Amino acid sequence: MAQNLTYRDIVDEFKAACDAHIAIASFESGTIDFLDASAVNRLYPYIFLRPTQTLQAPNQRTLSFELYSLDIPRLSGGSNIDVISNTETYLWDLMAWFNVGTTERQQTYDIVMNTAIPVNEAFQDRVFGWMGNIDVITPFALDYCNYPQL
Repeated sequence: MAQNLTYRDIVDEFKAACDAHIAIASFESGTIDFLDASAVNRLYPYIFLRPTQTLQAPNQRTLSFELYSLDIPRLSGGSNIDVISNTETYLWDLMAWFNVGTTERQQTYDIVMNTAIPVNEAFQDRVFGWMGNIDVITPFALDYCNYPQL
């Protein structure tokens, strides 16, 4: 029987995807207050993964997230339209990395982006981008045999 993927496993996979992307400069995960509070010395373009819920059904678990893809227009001649365009592309790039990447990932879980909404001038700075609502659907065995006990 395959081992259940943990929340940490999923976050680590997103970090690996962002590290492998040529344009994404940094990745973090956490609560929404961390997203705003950690703005100092952040490298952009930036991906932030915020957990929102977990749901278990027979033989599967769905972890839901808000996936932020954010950037700041360049100071001279920068366009927020270019930033919004690029940051949306990064969301789709990440979906492709998971869903049509290596065979190992394709057989382990599915990731679905349900919706994406634009983010404009967020967090009292000039950040633009997108926030995608995604579900990570993994096989899951709710099994007492794996219960940690003395």
